[in-house]
Amino acid sequence: MSFSKALKELRVHFCQTSPASNGIRQFVANNYTAVKAANPNLPILIREAKGAEAKIFARFEHGQEKKIVLDGLSAKEIEQKLATLVK
Repeated sequence: MSFSKALKELRVHFCQTSPASNGIRQFVANNYTAVKAANPNLPILIREAKGAEAKIFARFEHGQEKKIVLDGLSAKEIEQKLATLVK
């Protein structure tokens, strides 16, 4: 999963124990290495916090940011949402 050069940073927030964050935890565990290998110069920040809502922030050129909330989604649904977010 290679991203546009306009993408400058990806931040992933989720709870370590919440059932609503199961999909994002699974996505990170299964895909982080491949995503980082495809985008070696892109900072990918993983933030775990008790009670945190599962979401991904994408920061683009000129400080533009987009976010998606991922609570309750499966890893496959998250992959699809992420692909849409970083277009």
